Amino acid sequence: MIRVTKLHIDHEIMEDYNVLVSRVSAEEAYLFTKQTPILNVMSFLQETPLDFIEKYYNDDLSERDSSETKWAVKWLSFVRGDNVLSVGCGPNFYDDVQFFPAVPKRFYGIDVNKNNIAFLKYSKHSEIQKWKMFLKHHFVRMELRCGSILKEQPEYANQFDTIYAMGVLGMFSRSETTSVFKYLNTYLKSGGLLIDIDWTDCHLPSDKLRERKNYRWYSQNDLSINEIGNIIEDTGHHILKEEIYTVTNPETYGWGTIYGFIAQKS
Repeated sequence: MIRVTKLHIDHEIMEDYNVLVSRVSAEEAYLFTKQTPILNVMSFLQETPLDFIEKYYNDDLSERDSSETKWAVKWLSFVRGDNVLSVGCGPNFYDDVQFFPAVPKRFYGIDVNKNNIAFLKYSKHSEIQKWKMFLKHHFVRMELRCGSILKEQPEYANQFDTIYAMGVLGMFSRSETTSVFKYLNTYLKSGGLLIDIDWTDCHLPSDKLRERKNYRWYSQNDLSINEIGNIIEDTGHHILKEEIYTVTNPETYGWGTIYGFIAQKS
């Protein structure tokens, strides 16, 4: 257990801190405060700061009426079935459900960034609270896991009707991408759906790009959209739908292209 001294925090915050450090090892510990900016105990781990996550989340909410976001989230209308997994779930996990055609019975999320999971569990942001309560009122069984999708999760085998990812699966090398899609195939039930929505042709400013790389929110790789599609097909899926959206203002938006795939487990 990591010892934190000379910190003036209230009782409620300390309870959250104790919950967090009881779930991670000492070397992974960090402190999350519910009402103030984050204090990173282990900043050298390059965990995404919670203030960055909250700003990202608020920026995303502010873009909900943009044509780009509307195009991207429409793919979530193809989510189906009782058991759904969000891969690289990020801070949007709870409110993604508003775009589903029906509320699932089990809704799981996995993300490599511990602070994404902490934000989802402990944030008092009104939208987080709104959609968390919506899911609870519909008796949805939820599970959030901190883990890398580059590692197989054997307990997920044959569990899910739909797996979806937004802005995640285009980040990796060819070998990593192939491994990830192979793993995802094993997590799907027979006939299950895989939905991949991703952004490419990066126009982010160099400082913002560097920041996202440092926090493992983005990595540039040279796989084309066609190559991604071929890997999907080669890893036991049949592509049902694919589309490309060309952004009209890439320098302002930060990206030139958005693409989507829907594939079914063969």
